[in-house]
Amino acid sequence: MNTTLEKGGRMSKSKKYKIKQKDFRKLEKLAERIYNTVVVLDYFCQKQQEYDELRNITPIIENLRRDSDKLNVYFINYPESF
Repeated sequence: MNTTLEKGGRMSKSKKYKIKQKDFRKLEKLAERIYNTVVVLDYFCQKQQEYDELRNITPIIENLRRDSDKLNVYFINYPESF
């Protein structure tokens, strides 16, 4: 696997992976389920701020929702010709 140095000092892997269409669809469904679960968690945490424990994990849930949203958008925007 080749790596190259990108701007900012990060390493980038230049090897491309091939995923079968069947596996891609499984990953797509998994990303969608994760996103839907995180949306429910985020809503629950936002509405139950009187509990310290929920108030403490709310920022973590918000970050997880943002990341799962990006992942889900990737699958939504991926060309259908795959």
